[in-house]
Formats: sequence, structure tokens, C-alpha cells
Amino acid sequence: MSDANQEHVDDSSQDRERASDFKSFMHLTPQQVQDTSRAFQEWEDGPFSHLTGLSIPDQSAHRGFRFSANGLLFDGLLSAKVYCDSLTGVSGSDQDQDPVVADLVTSGRIEFTAKGVSHDVTPGRICIRDTRASWEFSCSPGTRLRVISIPRHLVFSRAYSPAALNQAFISDVKTPEVRFLTNFLEAIEKSSDDLDQSHSAQGIALDACASVFSSMLSDRSIAGLQEHPNATLTAARHFIEKNLDRHDLSPVMVAQTVGVSVRTLHRFFSESNDSVMAFTRRRRLQKAHAEMMSQGSTAKISEIAARWHFADSSHFIRHFKSFYGATPAAYLRNHSGSDRRDTDG
Repeated sequence: MSDANQEHVDDSSQDRERASDFKSFMHLTPQQVQDTSRAFQEWEDGPFSHLTGLSIPDQSAHRGFRFSANGLLFDGLLSAKVYCDSLTGVSGSDQDQDPVVADLVTSGRIEFTAKGVSHDVTPGRICIRDTRASWEFSCSPGTRLRVISIPRHLVFSRAYSPAALNQAFISDVKTPEVRFLTNFLEAIEKSSDDLDQSHSAQGIALDACASVFSSMLSDRSIAGLQEHPNATLTAARHFIEKNLDRHDLSPVMVAQTVGVSVRTLHRFFSESNDSVMAFTRRRRLQKAHAEMMSQGSTAKISEIAARWHFADSSHFIRHFKSFYGATPAAYLRNHSGSDRRDTDG
């Protein structure tokens, strides 16, 4: 930019030192914030070209605006660590060339809204979406995230069903598939020297990343995250099953993952004569029961209760007796006696 008070460096141009390096930096003063259309012209032809209607909220304008991105960019694949101040706009413009984008938030938050459905992406969560559909977004001040962008056609060609791309994938960064994705991206970044020297290596990285994205989106579609009670229940139960060992598992987390409100989630469970917490407690009891039976007389009830996130031993014993008809100790004695009688017989 010609204005001395505004800095913007975009190393996606051909004269950068390395073919895969990407850096972008923007610092707007409060006065420059008034002309955001000019400020964001630099993004029209780069990896952020799917962002339109960008605006810096009035309540944040007095602080100016900062943005920075550092990472890799090659053949349409972007993986960058981003810092962004308060910003609103639209992600996606109904164009086939718009990419599939993942935002993994580490601090701050971003809210995406499409067709009346909102997804609040908070620290420790990821949102993957097809930007061919338009998503309104709002980024809170000082948000830090990893942005991954990949050409849509590469993901689309690998998806089990075109419908897989019609929905956002919202998940926790601790899930195995998201951990795999982040570890894979870190491996790509560590191999930047090889990527610079080999188009074949770039192609392998691009194909692998597209396969990971399409699998994650297709699995979500198969899990049945359509706006239908039975499908939502199936998806919610599936998520709970995979996360029974987490101490912070909650209705809020489940609702955010399956893309409905907490109230709607509770209603769907209620219509099946169940509840979120009752289902969770029942499955944890069954896991604890299986563990207890495998350990037999050596089972330590207090440790098993803690491992499956019951408040204390008495809490676990009370629920166990209600479900299995006996306390854990009595249950073990009875079944141990039955096993001996079967053996003797």
C-alpha cells in the first residue's frame, strides 16, 4: 500500500524466496478502518478471495485492525496460522472455484451462520465447510486460528456423496480424525524443503489432504447429521459413545457437534423417552461394568468410578445398584460364585 501507516505484505507472489512460503500482514490505523473496501483489495486474488463483504465492526474501529498469516501455499492448498482482529463478512460466493475451508480456533471465537443454522467455533474446536455455499461469519477481536484451505473440486471428487459437502463439520480438536489432520499438516510444514524441490511431493500432500477432508465430511454425512430427529439422535449418540472418557462431555458440547441447539437436543432425546445425561450415564455404567468384570476380585471400585467420571464411589455405587440390582461388591461376589459353580459342575 502506498500509505505509510498501512503495511501489507503478501508473499504469495512469484518472487518470494520459496514456492511454498506464504505470509500476509495488515495493520490498519483507526482512520484507515473507515475504507475497508480499499484495505481488503489485496485479498481479491489470493487464498482469501472467497471472503466478501468484509467489514470491521464500529465498536472495534477505534482500535484499528491487525491481521497476520504465516504458513504454506502451493497448488491451492493453504495451511497458515492466523491472527485476526474483529471482522465480519461472508465466506463463499456461490462459485465452483471457492475452496473447502477449515478453521481451527485456538483463542477467540468465530461464528458461522447459513440458512438459519449457526455454529460457534470456540477454542479447541474446528469447523470445516464448503464455501461454495455462503456463510456469514463474525470473528471476535484477537482471534487466533489455523486456516486450512483446499480446492473444492479435489475434495468433491473424493466424497462418498455430494450431499456430504452440504453441511459443516464441527468437531473437537481432541478427536482422532482432527488430531490426525493437524499432525499431518505439521508434517507437511516440516517437509517444506522437499515440497519446494518436488512437484510430485506437492501432489502427494495435496491428494492426501483432500482425502482427509472428504473422509471427515463424508463420515459426518453418513452419521446422519441432517436436520431430522432420528438422524440427529444417531449422530449425538455416536459422538457421546466416542467421548465417554472425557470429563468435559456435556449436552452443550454434543449440541454444538451435531449442529442443533441444546434445547432441540434435549427435545429429540425426550421424544425417544431418554435424556442426554441418562444415556451418557448408562453407557458409562456399562463401560465400568465391563471393566469391573474383566478385573474380577482385583477391581478397585473407586478407581473405576473416577475413570468413568462419577463424582465419587458412593455416587457410582448408587447408580450401579439401580441399574444392575446390586452394589458392585455384591455383584462381583455373586458372579464370582456363579463362575465357581459352573466350573465345579
